[in-house]
Amino acid sequence: MEISTREGSLPRLSVARLYINHLLKLKKYEDAARLCLRELGNNRDLWEEEVFKFVRCQQLRCVSAYLPTSEDCRLDPHVYEMVLYEFLKFDVNGFLNLIKEWPPQLYDGLAVINAIHDNFRKQHANELLESLALLYSYQADYESALRMYLKLQNKDVFELIRRFELYGVISKLIIPLIQLDRERAFKILLDKSKIKPEVVVHQLEQNQEYLYWYLDGLEKTDSYGAFHQKLLVLYAKYDRSKLLPFLRRSNDYVMQEALAICKREGFHPEMVYLLGRMGSVVEALNIIIHSIKDIEMAIEFCKEHNDDDLWNKLIDESTQQPEIVTKVLDGIVDYVNPELVVSKIKLGQNIPHLQESLVKMLWHYNLQEEVMKLAHQIQLTDYFDTHAEVVTMQRRGRNVSYDQVCPACFRPLIIVDNLPHNGLTIFNCGHIYHEACLTDSRCGECLDWDTILAET
Repeated sequence: MEISTREGSLPRLSVARLYINHLLKLKKYEDAARLCLRELGNNRDLWEEEVFKFVRCQQLRCVSAYLPTSEDCRLDPHVYEMVLYEFLKFDVNGFLNLIKEWPPQLYDGLAVINAIHDNFRKQHANELLESLALLYSYQADYESALRMYLKLQNKDVFELIRRFELYGVISKLIIPLIQLDRERAFKILLDKSKIKPEVVVHQLEQNQEYLYWYLDGLEKTDSYGAFHQKLLVLYAKYDRSKLLPFLRRSNDYVMQEALAICKREGFHPEMVYLLGRMGSVVEALNIIIHSIKDIEMAIEFCKEHNDDDLWNKLIDESTQQPEIVTKVLDGIVDYVNPELVVSKIKLGQNIPHLQESLVKMLWHYNLQEEVMKLAHQIQLTDYFDTHAEVVTMQRRGRNVSYDQVCPACFRPLIIVDNLPHNGLTIFNCGHIYHEACLTDSRCGECLDWDTILAET
């Protein structure tokens, strides 16, 4: 299309470009940019020429929204980079928006990353760090991208890890991830299919509290014996309430080292358990009596191990402390002869509540004797009832079929319509003979040869 003038006609595009120049002189940059979009179409060369006019005016920001970014008309990468550099210099938020909006194929990502580092300003740190995180992601440098997100304290880092399965690159970022969001971090770390426990433990050695959280969580989901020695130390330091149950259920720790830790910390119940497992039951009992001072616990400990020397030790200790003699008497019933305790009470020694304890003990033994008599009576009744049932069964008639044979002559016991002349003999064991074939009053199939030889 051409436009007529006094001097002749001009192509429409030429007029449009002249008008763009006119608008730029009037500093109407937005109008000039819109005109470029309307008139230049997908002509790459014209676009690049017009863009450089905006460069000279330092107004690339005005034309950025109108630049072609499709496959049909993609400009030289330097054009997009120049736009980004101008935004980086004058409008950091606009720079970040372009990084989010423009396809990363339009420009050289590494060149833009270097430009950010060269022009990094602390007052715009968040926007620049987020831009770097995006640019590193576009470059598939996910470890660097994660580091940027962590500096930002941006929890989108966990979504990035999940989306791109970046479990192999987080080994050196474990502590920052926990600091950012402990719950979401441990959800990843406790999944052994995503990251090996050995890797996590190695990284967390420098932070014992984090290591405790991790190993405790691992113990709840899937006990891992290789770290039980470490976990023992951590329970002693951070949560003693979990130590004794852990000692009871695990066999993957060195008992001597565990005992040394408990002695150092003064953990007496844990010491008692460990000494009991190691066979030092007397030392364990001494701790219960003199350190824990719990006579009921001492009695239960003696019942658990049921060792004569242990009971004697407890009895000797009780006679030195009159106030606990009756508790020992009440506790040893069915385990130790109470006479051992009573015989060691000194003449004239005042034992609180001794009479009540003796009465209770005698009542218990009397009740026990009655129960045993009743049980014996029930047993005898059951015996005779069962015996009567057996005798009745043995006296019942037996069915003899035509295909059964005599164990002595191997001929059929009975023949159809022909009964044996001398009848049959049936033993209680179930074997059946022709009466004429028997040479003894015992079953030949079930002879007790040892008894027979002894009789001879």
